[in-house]
Amino acid sequence: MDSRYNAVKTVPQSALKVIDFGKLKGKYDISPQWRWEILTEVYGMCGVGWYFDVVDTEQVLVEATGETMLYVKVNLYIKDGDEWSKPIPGYGGDFLIYKDKNGYHGNDEAFKMAVTDALGTAAKMIGVGADVYRGLQDTKINAAAEKEKKEKDFDPHNAYAIILKMAKEHGLSEEQVAHQLTEMFGVGVIDNITRNQMSKLYDWVKGYEVDNK
Repeated sequence: MDSRYNAVKTVPQSALKVIDFGKLKGKYDISPQWRWEILTEVYGMCGVGWYFDVVDTEQVLVEATGETMLYVKVNLYIKDGDEWSKPIPGYGGDFLIYKDKNGYHGNDEAFKMAVTDALGTAAKMIGVGADVYRGLQDTKINAAAEKEKKEKDFDPHNAYAIILKMAKEHGLSEEQVAHQLTEMFGVGVIDNITRNQMSKLYDWVKGYEVDNK
């Protein structure tokens, strides 16, 4: 197999994000920026070792909702020695006009997002991110990395402030919440509270009014 294929097939943990909504919920999204970086690393600078052209666009009305989709076709080219490859096609799309509870809205990012989507599908043809698409990367490791990131981003003081605000609305004093915190986890220092423990304390405060009616 071409060594360049092997060089682009594995995606680093930092470039993976769990999709938490829609039909692809639970799958992994690959950072577009990583795709461009790995193409540049393996083939050379954009415009020198690889480039793409937008060759077709189409707007399609979704009659059932009144929304409008924008579809794009791109051709990706990579340098092989002194020769350019044949065009490698990719297709992508996004909502140009979308609807929510507040009505219809234009999406000024639609073209950029559709091109990014299309270029990503073209890049798959030369192996970019292949291990993810084939299910060969350890998703357990990926999930653990995502969980680790959430823990790292967790701010216990901010979370506790939100809980205290809700507690006040439910007729609980700050002292009562602090006492419950110690009762539940044997911990009285906010810095030592985990995200999971704070979530359980939140649920206790949320249910206090109901339980004590």
